[in-house]
Amino acid sequence: MSITILKPGISSSIQDLGRWGHQQYGIPISGAMDEYAARRANILCGNEEQEPVIEITLHGAEIMFNEAACISLTGSGSMIYLNGIEIQYNRLVKLDAFSTLKFKPSATGCRSYLAIQGGLDIKKEMGSCSTFAASGIGGISGQPLKTGDIIPFSRKESFHTKANEINITKNGFAASTWIGVDLKEQQHNGLIRINICAGPEWYLFNEQLKSLFLNREYSISLKANRMGIQLEGPRLELTEKKEMISSAVTKGIIQITNEGLPIILMADAQTTGGYPRIARVCSADISTLAQCRPGDKVFFELISDEELSRIMNEKKKSLQQLKIALS
Repeated sequence: MSITILKPGISSSIQDLGRWGHQQYGIPISGAMDEYAARRANILCGNEEQEPVIEITLHGAEIMFNEAACISLTGSGSMIYLNGIEIQYNRLVKLDAFSTLKFKPSATGCRSYLAIQGGLDIKKEMGSCSTFAASGIGGISGQPLKTGDIIPFSRKESFHTKANEINITKNGFAASTWIGVDLKEQQHNGLIRINICAGPEWYLFNEQLKSLFLNREYSISLKANRMGIQLEGPRLELTEKKEMISSAVTKGIIQITNEGLPIILMADAQTTGGYPRIARVCSADISTLAQCRPGDKVFFELISDEELSRIMNEKKKSLQQLKIALS
């Protein structure tokens, strides 16, 4: 039971929910950029939420299924075709052996997630299957997927049996009539709000710079990847340059470079940094950023720690409700 990568597209890799507990050794958390889309993909398949999935950035990927399977696709960033017919995100899909999945360009979004019922059969390294290419660990040989890679999957028991309700048609597949989407998920067109809390060095910036940061829009630059997203817009240059001792950082931290531009650290971010940490992004909104592409415009909303916790709990609750509905 396996799939074959015919084309990896712009970038595809195996990710789970991250490699926790090793940051003191310089190993980043990694994991799915859009954690909630990855979790939802597994829930739709009846897998445990931490099972590894395939993260597909934008378009160009082609995948062949060497055995019959049940799959789900979540996220955004591609138009998806199965055996030449367009299919939708957020459904459970049952398909025959030798079916082919293709990811073609779309106007919005950035990352799609493919889960297979039963889970991918990938060896864990340091407690995770997540690919971290810089250290060559996780995934398949510690690298992004490439043409010819064969990825085995298992037949572990699903926590729901919704696949039994789907009858494959002459096209070689069929999808569920129901859809498992988080209706509260932010859309990625127009101006995108990113909720933040004050960071450890918020106090270094005067009121004028803070107001500029909170009341002006920024654009996602071309310098955006799994390590971080650099923004273009108003510069926040400190009047007094200060030497800073490198401090702990993690995904969601917003640093201000010497040029005054914000960088938002993402899944593969380094574990220490010397730039001032002006803010941190609400965990739920890291997934929103993961679906932004260069040119998308964002603005920041300062919220309290209590409000941050409320937003995170709402997101978790929506996933739990989906799991209960399917069970």
